[in-house]
Amino acid sequence: MIRPATPGDNTAIAAIWNHEVLHTSATTDTEPRLPEAQRAWLAAHGPRHPVIVAVEGDEVVAFGALSSYRVKPAYAWTAENSVYVKDGWRGKGLGGVVLDRLLALAREHRHRSVIARITASNESSLQLHARRGFVRVGHEYQVALKHGIWLDVVTLQRILGD
Repeated sequence: MIRPATPGDNTAIAAIWNHEVLHTSATTDTEPRLPEAQRAWLAAHGPRHPVIVAVEGDEVVAFGALSSYRVKPAYAWTAENSVYVKDGWRGKGLGGVVLDRLLALAREHRHRSVIARITASNESSLQLHARRGFVRVGHEYQVALKHGIWLDVVTLQRILGD
C-alpha cells in the first residue's frame, strides 16, 4: 500500500535512508540523519512536494519524495524525485510503484518536469527511471567523494507536459 508519510514514519524513513548513507553510494550524504533532522526534513515537504511510503503490513519498506528543484521562483514547476527501498525488499517492484505514484502526484500538483540526480554506479535506479520515460540530460564527472571513491552523478529528466 502506498500512502502519504506521517510523522510516525520518521524512524522507518530514517532507517532506510541511513542504511544507504552508511553502506552505499546511492546518496552522496555522508552522515546519518539524526531524529531531529529527519523530523525537519519531513516537515519541510509541503503539499506540492509530498513524501510517500510503501507499507507491507505495519512495516515501511520504501519511501519516495518530490522536492523543490531550485529555490528561484522560476523553477517552481520542476521537482526533483527520490526513491529508496529498504534493504531486503529490493527487486520486488516497489521502486516502480513508488516512482509511478510520485509522477502522478507531480502531475496533480502541476509540475512540468521531474528531475532525478543519480550516482552513475546506481544502475538499478538509472534503469528504473529510464523505464518510466526519463531521459539523460547531464553527466557530472567526479563531483562527490564517498567511501574514498569519486562518484559521477547523472541527471535524468521526465517532461510531464500539459
